[in-house]
Amino acid sequence: MRKANINNQLLTTDSWDTICFPVKSVPARDVLPDPYRVVPTDRQHFIVGTMPNEERQIFAAQSPRYSLIPNSIIRDAVTEVTGIEQDVHIRYSRNGEYAINIILPDETTVGPNDVIQRQLTFTNSYTGKSQFTIQGTEMKRVREQKVRVAFYRQICSNGMMGWADDFVSLDQYLDWLVTGQTPEKAKVKGLEWVYESAETLRAYQHIFTHRGINLNQFRSFLVNFLRDFLRYAQDCPSPTQDVFKVMQDTAVTDRQEAAQLVRKVGVSQKLVDAALERMATEECVLGSGPNAWLLYNGVNHALFNGNSGLTLPARYALDEKVFHAVTAHYIL
Repeated sequence: MRKANINNQLLTTDSWDTICFPVKSVPARDVLPDPYRVVPTDRQHFIVGTMPNEERQIFAAQSPRYSLIPNSIIRDAVTEVTGIEQDVHIRYSRNGEYAINIILPDETTVGPNDVIQRQLTFTNSYTGKSQFTIQGTEMKRVREQKVRVAFYRQICSNGMMGWADDFVSLDQYLDWLVTGQTPEKAKVKGLEWVYESAETLRAYQHIFTHRGINLNQFRSFLVNFLRDFLRYAQDCPSPTQDVFKVMQDTAVTDRQEAAQLVRKVGVSQKLVDAALERMATEECVLGSGPNAWLLYNGVNHALFNGNSGLTLPARYALDEKVFHAVTAHYIL
């Protein structure tokens, strides 16, 4: 028997309308025609979406306790805080995975002419295979006011997480790469936030488990978070951005060595080939020689544009591994 080839290729859109269709959890008995009988199982509900073309799609089977987070909740919170004109760039799969990038207006460059902007990235899923995240982090612990910065790169519409922003400074991050040990107070465990009471903390921790979510409370959380983030993100220091600049100044002289480095962290050969091809294309577009910045971006582009069965969390996990590997190999 041939193994099924599940294609989870990511598509792109700049419109909320593409991903904000009606979706709800429906008892399986209300969907299946008679005389089907569902055998006893915990997953008695279907996640059903009515697509823009009016087609109904079943994304997953879940338990009655599963809490669905409609993309429209995220859109409404973003619109309330930033207005309807706020730029978004969205990657999504037809299987029900979404990376929603809220692009901030301020621009900066890496090198002479490579423009990047800061952004806020939400990931959401209707499949139940991955958690809701902000900046690539599942918010299971809430301690300090510290948040990663993500980036949008204009030349290729890449979205890049602030993988070094868990550290206080570039030097602290590089020390961690050298020793493998986290200096005291240097690393913040992903995205963390302070709340006024333990009761509020417990309530918000439910948000990120897809169990028992109060959507009104969830929307209120997003609105408050967005307001805080937009005040913080414009000017906060980003060790990741510092890494980008050093990468841009670091030549890659051996493409075969670069390919082996990326392959070693778990990226498929097909995506490695696509990454090197993208790297060569950008060398021509930017009038640049091969460097670690273009290598990392080539892999990022391949991971999020390539034809692959990888889930969104798997793509982000590989992207982080490549970021650390390229930094360690070419900068240390």
